[in-house]
Amino acid sequence: MPEKLLHIDTETTGLFAPGAGLIQVAGIVEIDGEEVDSFDFRCRPYPGDLVSDDALEVTSHTREEIEAYPDPESVFHDFIGGLDDYVDRFDKADKFHLVAYNAGFDSDHLRAWFKKAGDNFFGAYFWTPPLCTMCLAGVALRSKRAEMPNFKLATVAETLGVTADGNTHDALTDVRLSAGIYRRLMDAATKKGILQ
Repeated sequence: MPEKLLHIDTETTGLFAPGAGLIQVAGIVEIDGEEVDSFDFRCRPYPGDLVSDDALEVTSHTREEIEAYPDPESVFHDFIGGLDDYVDRFDKADKFHLVAYNAGFDSDHLRAWFKKAGDNFFGAYFWTPPLCTMCLAGVALRSKRAEMPNFKLATVAETLGVTADGNTHDALTDVRLSAGIYRRLMDAATKKGILQ
């Protein structure tokens, strides 16, 4: 079975799932080390989702802007269709490793999005646990941590020499940075004989 990774980043209307809504999800599909697909979806929050002004400020969105996004049901349908192109959810041995920077955040919001869409198959698409590039970077950069002003995605990427076009807190830019960090760290571990 080939190794399937789904690098993912979400932008949300608040910090905590399931209360906050998902407004952007971007991803990179990687199979056996090769990028084979990418996507960038924007959608309205579900009715009843909490929308924090602070979260909108961080992501540079306005309430009017997110209300003009496509409805979440149609976006979720398109998202699942893309997953189905690469994973057979009825085959228990065929799943993605979900990879993200601060993976618990993205995994929690993505799982909540599945539930809001009435889809109970999150675990049919993704292995547990998600793979966290922040934790991997924490190990790799432990000797440099005191010199770093923070451990935000952009700072870690810069420290590791990873670049991507675009503004941070845009899911597509952030997922490209996270995937670059993951690849840089995995390449280094493989060269040192830590991984095969």
